Amino acid sequence: MIKAMDRFIILYKDRLKDCAKLFCLALLIRIIYVYFFVEASYFLLEDQALYVRLAQQFPESGFLGVTPKRVPGYPLFISYIYTIFGESLWNVISIQIILDSISCVVIALMAKSLFNKGFWIAGILSAINLNMIILSATVLTDTLFLFLFVLFLFSLFQYLKNERIKWLFLLILFISLATLVRAVSYYLLPVLLIGLVFWRLWQRDSILKIGTLAVLCLTVIAVLLGGIHQRNYQQYKSTAFVSQTGTAILGWIVPATYQYSGQGSYQQGQKLARERLVSALQRDQLEKLPASPFENSSYRANIGKEILFEFGFLNILKAWVTGSAINLFAPSVAFSPALRSMEHPSFYETKGSGIVEKLFNYIKNSSGFLYLFILAIGTIISVIFIMLVLIGVFKMILILSPIKVATILILLGYFLIVTGPIVGVKYRLPIEPLLIMFASYAILNWKKIN
Repeated sequence: MIKAMDRFIILYKDRLKDCAKLFCLALLIRIIYVYFFVEASYFLLEDQALYVRLAQQFPESGFLGVTPKRVPGYPLFISYIYTIFGESLWNVISIQIILDSISCVVIALMAKSLFNKGFWIAGILSAINLNMIILSATVLTDTLFLFLFVLFLFSLFQYLKNERIKWLFLLILFISLATLVRAVSYYLLPVLLIGLVFWRLWQRDSILKIGTLAVLCLTVIAVLLGGIHQRNYQQYKSTAFVSQTGTAILGWIVPATYQYSGQGSYQQGQKLARERLVSALQRDQLEKLPASPFENSSYRANIGKEILFEFGFLNILKAWVTGSAINLFAPSVAFSPALRSMEHPSFYETKGSGIVEKLFNYIKNSSGFLYLFILAIGTIISVIFIMLVLIGVFKMILILSPIKVATILILLGYFLIVTGPIVGVKYRLPIEPLLIMFASYAILNWKKIN
């Protein structure tokens, strides 16, 4: 065992040194950001206060006692940090910036594995990725989710490369753990299983082997996520995973689709959603929404779906494309506490039929020159980065293995679809590693591009 470890160290000595250097660089950048730009008062804004409260309740509520609107992974994570290091949110932030620095290293190793080069390019792009830096210093699910999702991506590409069953186990394990942190990846599980079956059929594996692999995947998923489904069915008679769907569809997706399809302002979309909810309650002779969180969610979701179907496919497609474009090109600095503390209008509350009018009104209502200047610089950087991504996509399609390119594009498309017209730079975080892969490949082939 000792000799094997010695051989491993000798073989990977240089790579371990590079990993250590990149980790220290990423960690230093995040520490500097936290020191100069983050204040403790920021940790209680928006959903951060909710997760702090859930973590404090966790010792009494337990894993399955967390509200069904949220998955329990992140409150459990905070609770463990409280138990080991004490109840200070700075301890949570410290652990998160360490995990985010490790994510940078894994992204770099993933680039090295895919391209046989590019460790430092992908690593530096990850280390200076402002979206990752900013969110690592918030009490939100994003950094922990990204850490697990990056491990999933690395395991996935290793499995595609050598087809070893240990990598299949690890990729299912990490994506299931990530789903316990953020439910956004829940529907990625069946996509992966279907993709796995089709790929193994393409490889002409026997039905017995494919069935064995599928059973392994389903077993891991059942062990990690089955308890939540069992609780939801026993307590609420629901097979759903979380009870947040209805609020998301009716409260966010409908108004955003209404606006980004050019039918009116976001506020008018909200008004339409409220009016249709009231009308539906009157139609069904209900005085109020169902008490059960899942029945409540289902009721809202059905009304939201009715409205979306009335909008029509083209309006939905237009809103999804517009929302995805905003999320891709939006500057990460927009979510920075330092910038958000400056006087500025709310992007969501800014009126306008369609994105062009909304952006024009947003700029017109922003009186601070420094605020607009920082946003402009951030937008230029984002545009350059996305241009590199598009070049990388084109180059990788021509050169890289079709199965790997298809996998990256499917994952990219999945998160753009599930996010839809809901805009915010934080929603881009799960695809940042994929964007970095494409941008790194473009930079690696810069001479060939010219």
